[in-house]
Amino acid sequence: MSIKPVKLFFLFILFAGTLFADVLLESKHQNIELLGMPFYEDKGGELSLQEVQEKEFSSHEMKTASFGFTSSVYWFRIPVQAKEDANLFKWWLNISYPMLDKIDLYVCDEKENLIALKRSGKLRPFKERELKDRNFLFELDPTEEQILYLRVETQSSMKIPMHIQTSEGLFLDTRHLLIFSGIYYGLFILIFVYNLISFLYKRSRKYFLYLLFISSFVMYQLSLDGIGIVYFWPEWEWMISQGGITMMGVTIFSVILFSRDFLNTKSNTPRIDKLLIFISLFMAYVALAGLFRPYGELVLIVGAVSFVLPPVLIAAGVLLHRKKFHPARFYIAGWGFFLGGSVLVAMNKLLWTDGFEFLIYEQQIGSALGMLFLSWALADLQKEREYEYLQKLSALNSLLQDKVDRSLSQIRQHDQILIEKSRLAAMGEMIEQIAHQWRQPLNTLALLNQNLYFKVQLGTMHKEDYVQTHDGVNEQLQYMSQTIDDFRNFSQPNKEKELFIIEEVIKSALNLGEGSLKYSKIKVNLFSQEKHTVFGMRHEMMQVFMNLIKNVQDAVLEKKTKDPWLKISVEEKRDEIHIVFEDNAGGIERSKIEKVFDPYFSTKGELEGSGIGLYMSKEIVEKSMLGDISVTNSELGARFEIVLPKVSLDKP
Repeated sequence: MSIKPVKLFFLFILFAGTLFADVLLESKHQNIELLGMPFYEDKGGELSLQEVQEKEFSSHEMKTASFGFTSSVYWFRIPVQAKEDANLFKWWLNISYPMLDKIDLYVCDEKENLIALKRSGKLRPFKERELKDRNFLFELDPTEEQILYLRVETQSSMKIPMHIQTSEGLFLDTRHLLIFSGIYYGLFILIFVYNLISFLYKRSRKYFLYLLFISSFVMYQLSLDGIGIVYFWPEWEWMISQGGITMMGVTIFSVILFSRDFLNTKSNTPRIDKLLIFISLFMAYVALAGLFRPYGELVLIVGAVSFVLPPVLIAAGVLLHRKKFHPARFYIAGWGFFLGGSVLVAMNKLLWTDGFEFLIYEQQIGSALGMLFLSWALADLQKEREYEYLQKLSALNSLLQDKVDRSLSQIRQHDQILIEKSRLAAMGEMIEQIAHQWRQPLNTLALLNQNLYFKVQLGTMHKEDYVQTHDGVNEQLQYMSQTIDDFRNFSQPNKEKELFIIEEVIKSALNLGEGSLKYSKIKVNLFSQEKHTVFGMRHEMMQVFMNLIKNVQDAVLEKKTKDPWLKISVEEKRDEIHIVFEDNAGGIERSKIEKVFDPYFSTKGELEGSGIGLYMSKEIVEKSMLGDISVTNSELGARFEIVLPKVSLDKP
């Protein structure tokens, strides 16, 4: 048991010797990390080099010299010895924390006499740095033994990571850092451009707030990394001294606005929303104060908010995720990475954790992953909104389809009523035409009857006279009977589709319209080489033909056409039946020819002038007969053409 204290004593001596040993420069070492360098805290910040040299320096056990946020000035004593081969390289003292305000390097000889004074720091002119780099670099003389006194003053966290490196070692570190920074900021550029394009297309407030968040965060990160002062604002004093805190304030402010909009906290989590409003207003004040107040006065406030805000945002995301808001899972993951890394850095600055490089990269990796997941959350939200929109659109389409179906049903019923109305109107005209047609056969029957009566009274009646009179009466009666049959077929139609010969229907229509055709003095010619069979509603096709015949009659009477004629031709072309009605009544005006089949369009004042006839003819041909009807103007008049599918008599 007595051995342990002895071992501890020797370990202490060994460790203490390491702490206060000189830094040895030799060719085999190109990167020397300065650990445990003796330091002195100058609380007033007014001591001179000579006064500090007389002070007793203390040691620290931290991997990286870190003292948190303090108003004190810290001095470090670094004894340096060089071997003969050290002069083969150029050596640099590298202070790799870009947030330090003022750094003074006093180079003394082995007797602690001042040889040179070198100055650098964030608040010192960038052009005065020995090497234009994001870190603070001081060239060392590798030929002499030296004692370096490093004076550091800053409003930021007092963190002083120190290395002595050769130019080659410095180049390797810088190259690796630039590659990492290129990937890091390149990723941010891609995310920014992607969401900018999304914003330009969708004009969504969420995307605008997210872009504001990315922009302010990148500005803050450039300031934190020291890259901004190297490439973007080397002469912009305000941005160098105070811009970082303003950008951080804007970042937190935009984060809260984005989160409130994304999660709709006003409706979903009203209590959290009130807290977020308070924090956002407070951070807006901090961002404005950063324009003129010192960095050191505000940085602790921002650090405190960085501890309060993460659990609030994550809690809001968890509550929304429980409410089946699926994009919240990416939101939670994003802030878990992003804010987790930021909290670790804040804890490190407040001396709650040790280490430097790991935490710097942790913050960058966390922020990159956080931005990716937040962008993913926005995309998932857009996908969910599109899905909801498609669901609503589908429901509206179904509703609209139902309304369209009902409307079409009503239109079909209305069309059927119009058809019946048109057919009843045609029946009225037919009755008048039948009455007109029957006058002649009735007169003939009367004359035959009177002639037979007189011959009987005069005793001049012969058998031949009786037979001749009988044949005449029979001929007239058959004519009248055929007229009645045609009218009955039209007025009491078969409701089922059937096979019929188109020429027979045309003749029946002509027979029913014979009286009007004779009255209009229209000469009719029917041209057909053979009988053609179609399948459909016979009585409806008769109505179509009667509408076309009536259309010719009206045109002839309206234009007082001389020697009017109507040519009807039926022929087969490529398994289709083409039926053409052509007249010499002058045709249809060009401005009206495309509207003749529109419902209620007409230039006439009679019953068919209501615009029903040709419209119903088109409906019948296209829907009932599965054909097509068209109209053109020929040289002398109008030309209506009907095309119907042909079927055989034994197979519809």
